[in-house]
Amino acid sequence: MKIAVCVKQVPDSEVRLNLPGPVPELDRSAFTMVINPYDQFAVEEAVRIKERLGHGDITAVTVGPAAKVREMLKKDCLAVGCDRAVIVDDAALAGADPLAVAEVLAAVLRRDRYDLVLCGIKAIDDDSSQVGVMLAELLDWPHVGYIGSLDITGDGLTARREIEGGVEVVASPLPCVLTCGKGLNEPRLPSLPNIMKAGMKPVEVIDCAGLGLTPPAPLTAVKEYTPPPPRGACVMITADDDAAAARELARRLHEEAKII
Repeated sequence: MKIAVCVKQVPDSEVRLNLPGPVPELDRSAFTMVINPYDQFAVEEAVRIKERLGHGDITAVTVGPAAKVREMLKKDCLAVGCDRAVIVDDAALAGADPLAVAEVLAAVLRRDRYDLVLCGIKAIDDDSSQVGVMLAELLDWPHVGYIGSLDITGDGLTARREIEGGVEVVASPLPCVLTCGKGLNEPRLPSLPNIMKAGMKPVEVIDCAGLGLTPPAPLTAVKEYTPPPPRGACVMITADDDAAAARELARRLHEEAKII
């Protein structure tokens, strides 16, 4: 079975932004960059599928500058069980929106003919939750989102996912696109020997021209980054008893804050 895992490099969630006022672009030079946490669940599930079946080939695919993403692929993908990686490195994709990224990933996946594609449910930098779904649409493949467990059976799969009030069981033929989230598994940590061995695994670097693709123009753009408004001062309510304090609180929430 040929499995592809689509991954993205994002700023670490511990990064603190120094944003004194509105700016057209963030200074990312000092950001600590990591693999998108939700993509780690996708990588781990791909490796577990290969281990359960006893065979398979896993490719990690990403879009971004090779000089910046190569180490992430080595440590968080190749060192934990992926067999190879593909980097689409094209300056024209700087600032690409979710649809442009999905179109580029789809070109890679069509070229190499995979049986199963795994993605994280979203990236923590933009929270768009769109690339996996768009990818399935562009490939004309079925899609199952936010899977909680997975069984591969012959030429199909059965996935379970939590919905409001229960669990939904979805059967799908292959090929298929799955999006993975927290709770699906516990991603393994790379060992030092495996990190060293990962350096010998093949990594292909290609641009849009090499895929026979004109770089997609983004349909959306971020115009401005603005810090959140400062919090208002805390207002203390004093009253003779608890009931009076509750009435005054309800009045202020209704008449002043207008939230009830």
